[in-house]
Order: sequence, then structure tokens, then C-alpha cells
Amino acid sequence: MKSGKQTKIIWLLLLNILCCHIMQAQETEGLFLKDLKSNCTVWFKHTYAEDSVTWSGACENNLASGYGTMEGFTKGQQTSSYVGEMQNGKPHGKGIFTMGNNRKLEGNFSNGEPLFLSDECLKLLYKNSISETDSSEIYVGDNNLKQLYYHAVVPIGKIKGAVVLMPGTWETTEHLISSTQTLCELAYKNNMTVIALSINQRLTLTDAIVSVMNKMIGDAILKYSIPKDKIVIGGWSMGGLFSLRYTELANQDATKTVIKPAAVFSCDGPSDLINIYNKFQMKLRKYPDNSEAAYGIKDLEKYCGGSPELVQEKYIYYSSFTYSKPDGGNAKYLINTPVRIYNDLDANWWMENRDWICTT
Repeated sequence: MKSGKQTKIIWLLLLNILCCHIMQAQETEGLFLKDLKSNCTVWFKHTYAEDSVTWSGACENNLASGYGTMEGFTKGQQTSSYVGEMQNGKPHGKGIFTMGNNRKLEGNFSNGEPLFLSDECLKLLYKNSISETDSSEIYVGDNNLKQLYYHAVVPIGKIKGAVVLMPGTWETTEHLISSTQTLCELAYKNNMTVIALSINQRLTLTDAIVSVMNKMIGDAILKYSIPKDKIVIGGWSMGGLFSLRYTELANQDATKTVIKPAAVFSCDGPSDLINIYNKFQMKLRKYPDNSEAAYGIKDLEKYCGGSPELVQEKYIYYSSFTYSKPDGGNAKYLINTPVRIYNDLDANWWMENRDWICTT
């Protein structure tokens, strides 16, 4: 058995890998297109421009199923193809997706999303449902499905710890796992479980979301015999804020969370919600049609109860750090916890040249 010092080294190696895997959150709503000859329907992500499709393969309930070839067209010109397994009209299983610029995605797919892991890890990847109802839309971008779940990569043998991953806004668990493939496989080799939570919406870590996180993490602890004191948590974008804030709550009042994370990380995540609200306002004044800024303001005002001028304490409560507070606000609850935060290497350049919004 590895010593406590060796286990800490493993965690540091896992966290160091993260800086190479920061990727933008991906929206995954799509549309179904029907092959007019076979009457069989195929799904496309909304980011693709296809307006017609052909499918050579089997159909079940008018949806592409089994092994076959799909070709997508835009204004009569072929712009994509997929060769491989399909289920319910979506790539599911082994396959190769080729886009018009000859860029290829080759590997395993799940419900239309790339889910790239080694074959060994894929055999030990489990999807655990904790609710078939998502009335408050905590998880979106899944074509209006209402299931709340977590994916888990579970090594064989005694589990030594776990890494809990939180997606960014609109990011699917499949995309999260694929973009951190090296991290997941390194954790597996060191007998650490990887848990990806289906929470990708909201700008505020409300009690309701804390409750869902507790349920998912608690279920994994019991199901896979994970030591509660050897769990690291971290995420991307808002998932990073949620990870920091969840850890702060755990340190402030252990009754609020199912675990007290041994370490926490945030990749390109905001921290001061008063600051991000003001930046959204500035962005919206300059670009009235900016959907991200409009969404952010609406969501913050809804869950905080108004603007920072009216309910400043709410914004401070939901922030992992508050610049205007001498003690950093909730950041003081991280003083005894190992923390790593990854952000753009040249934020000033992005703000000056690309009108980038500073969110920290």
C-alpha cells in the first residue's frame, strides 16, 4: 500500500495533467434528419450544417441502428460521414466521424458524443442514475432528457481514492471524460475512481445543487467503497467555481456536504460573482445581442434575488472569493486545503485584444 506521501504525489500528478486538458464547454443540442429514401432518421449535433442525410444500415423504429454508413450533405455537397455503430439514430459504440475539413474523430461514442478512453477503462465505465427527473434543469444540452446521473471509471481491486470532475456550463459528462482522458487513465492505473457529475447549469451553487452533488458522491462512495477522506474535486468554468465553493462549505460546516475534499482545483473558472455580473453588464451595453451576458445576468438575478446593489450578501455567499472583502470572503475557508487554479496564461492580452471578460 502506498504511503500518505505517495498518495499526495499521485494527486499532484493528476492535477498537473489538467493544465493540458482545459477545453471549452460544448453545447450538444442537435436535430434529427431523415433519409428520404430509406425513411430512416439520423441525429446531428446542432453545430453541424447538414441539411440532408443518407444512411446505409439497419433501422429500428425509423432510427438508424447497428453498423452502417451515414453521409451528411449541405446544399447537396457532402460535408460529413460516419462509419460505425449507431443506436437510436446516434453514434453509439466504435466508429469514425469525418467532417468536411477531413478532421476525424475515431474511437468510442456514447449517445452521439465522443467518449474516448482506453478499451480497458471503457469496460469499467459505469453510468449510475440517481434521478429520472430534472425539473430545475440542472443538467442541460442533452436533448431534453431529464436523467440526472454520474459516470464512474472504477478500477478493479481496492479503491485508494477518487477524483470528482465537474463539467463546465453546457458540457456533457462524455465530453468532460474525453477531454481529460489522460487524467482518467492515470487515476485508473493508481486505483483511483473518476466520477463525472451531470451538473452543467447555473451560476450559483444553491442548496438544491449541493444536495444533488451529495447524493451522487454519496452513492459512489457506498457503491464502490471509496475512502471519504481521499477524494479530490475540481471542474471547468462554472464547475470550477462549484468545486471551490463546495469545498468551502465542507470546511465551514461539515454537516452540509457528504465529504470534505482532500484537495480542490478550478480550471478557467470564475470566483467573484459581483465582478462577473458587472462584466456581463459592460458586455451587454457594448453588444446588446450577446446571449452569454444576457443569460448570466438573468440567472444571477434569479438565484441571488436581484442585482449586487440590492442583494450584495447573496453574491458574496455564492462566490468562492470576493475582491472587496479584506479576507477574500469565502476564500478564508480554503486556507487549510490544497488548491490549484488554472487560468489563461495572458489574461491581459485577451482582455485588450479579444474583448475577453475577466471572471476572477
